[in-house]
Amino acid sequence: MTHIDLSEEAPTGLPAGTGSVFRNRNFVLLWSAQVLSQLASNMVLAALMAVVVGATQSNTANALLILTFLAPAVVFSALAGVLVERSDARLIMIASNLARALGTALFLFVGSHVLAILVLNFAISTVSAFFAPAELTAIPRLLERRHLMAANSIFILTVNATFGIGFGVIGPLILTTLGPEAVYVVVAAMLALASLAILPLPSVKAEKAPTPLHAGRALTHVVDELREGIAFVQRTPQIAWSLRYLGIGASIIGVLGALGPGFATTILGLRPADIFFIMGPAGLGAVMGILFLNSFGQYLPRRLLIDLGLVLTTAMLLAIALVRPIVDVLSPALQPIQENLPALLSAALSLIALVIAIAFGAGVAYALIAIPAQTALQEELPVNVRGRIFGILNTLLSVASFFPVLAAPLVADLVDILLPGLGIPVVLLGLSVVLAWVAVASWRQNAAAGLHRRQSRDAADVS
Repeated sequence: MTHIDLSEEAPTGLPAGTGSVFRNRNFVLLWSAQVLSQLASNMVLAALMAVVVGATQSNTANALLILTFLAPAVVFSALAGVLVERSDARLIMIASNLARALGTALFLFVGSHVLAILVLNFAISTVSAFFAPAELTAIPRLLERRHLMAANSIFILTVNATFGIGFGVIGPLILTTLGPEAVYVVVAAMLALASLAILPLPSVKAEKAPTPLHAGRALTHVVDELREGIAFVQRTPQIAWSLRYLGIGASIIGVLGALGPGFATTILGLRPADIFFIMGPAGLGAVMGILFLNSFGQYLPRRLLIDLGLVLTTAMLLAIALVRPIVDVLSPALQPIQENLPALLSAALSLIALVIAIAFGAGVAYALIAIPAQTALQEELPVNVRGRIFGILNTLLSVASFFPVLAAPLVADLVDILLPGLGIPVVLLGLSVVLAWVAVASWRQNAAAGLHRRQSRDAADVS
């Protein structure tokens, strides 16, 4: 297998496809650790949601659980980015996975005590906030620039595939057959194995030479570095637009996650746990979108891909907001047709089948937004601020999800008081209107600047 020294540029002449990426041993090790840790995180999320909703029968409690996953990234990711620049990212990743394994094992002693679950999960997510920028910093140092599109496709493909498999299949399967305790044991073992996968990697040394800090000045120094990183984003348009689009994608995911259990019960008439049944197709759609981009994304303008993703996301939100009333209106006319169709075709016209199709389309749309923006971000970040900006990225994405997670259930509940059963559709409809305005504005701006036309990468990246 080919080894690529982290301190040197890889030799040129290799094809910029997936095959050459997987011939990089260091990348394979890092990716293997990602597969294990992402599967583990999604499996435990499935188990914790089932335990919390089962214990409280409350969507608000479910929203609080989601916030314990998101809030630590808001608070600690920027600080973690500064730490990554001053430390060995490999050691941070190893220690983070071991700490998460230990924390997950502690769920065995918590049972169904919701407050204890929230506190412990907040602590585990805090550790994860330090893992993410270390992993993201390592990717562009393992690969040369021309391989980053394929590498990002693989990593985001892994995120979505492991979400669908871990959250939608393996987690619920172990949960329903062996119980939540079995999930905790399996997840802890997987996180420990992820640490072992990172162990053979060479040291990913600090990108910035550490300087001695006096205790009284440490906080001021960190704040100054974070301010410098934010200023860099503000004065660098090609970085700012990537973060903006990634933030939009994250906010959509946050809203859908917060409203998912309520949608399953009030719109589809299912159990809160059946959100797995809906999110699985969304993950599959994202996988398919990423596979398409991995093959053809390098031939298409990034801004055009992102704008298409925004338009498609708007259409999917509008469809999922109106799917129930449309089906209710059309069902009398469709019923005679369904009765004369084979069972499989008749089921394809059902409400749940339509929601699955819409969720699949939403996953494809997310891929069209996330991959081009993430790839541009990693290509353009200079080494001396990379860790800090990745920290800011995680903070931005979490902030973008944090407020919708709080606001969407609250607005839906308030609307339900006045219009029972219409809270979630009204929120989704309002979100689709806002996103339509964003999509139109982005499309007009990028088209006017000529960014929807095929052009050289350098010319596109300058914009």
